Amino acid sequence: MTGSSFDSTAQFVAWVRGAAPYIHAFRGKTFVVGFGGEVAGGELAQSLAYDCNLLAALGIRLVLVHGARPQIDAEMARRGLEPRFHNGLRVTDPASLECVKSAMAVTRVEVEALLSQGLPNTPMAGSYMRVTGGNFITARPFGVVD
Repeated sequence: MTGSSFDSTAQFVAWVRGAAPYIHAFRGKTFVVGFGGEVAGGELAQSLAYDCNLLAALGIRLVLVHGARPQIDAEMARRGLEPRFHNGLRVTDPASLECVKSAMAVTRVEVEALLSQGLPNTPMAGSYMRVTGGNFITARPFGVVD
């Protein structure tokens, strides 16, 4: 089914019956959703917020992990830095690291704001979603791997 229109009550009931086992199975579970910086700063951001709000309303806890490659590249270009890569991985020197930290912080705030603003003029208007953010992973230097 697409959208929220059904040709008949019978179609709607059949759809709900088909969805009910999944709603029951995943209520209270945690989904980890990863998405690129292209989504965070693009046209799909509002759709992502709507879908996250819907899943939260169904009792599903979400952990969102966002990327920020386009935002990092834009910040590096703004500062006149050229990104370097080795075997497809970004080489991050101290100047690049400042760009990464800045871009990640701005992207995180934008994602949190998107989820916190509510969804006026939608079927999910008035729904409540708790949002928290942070760096919940502690990384240790691994060294150079070639």
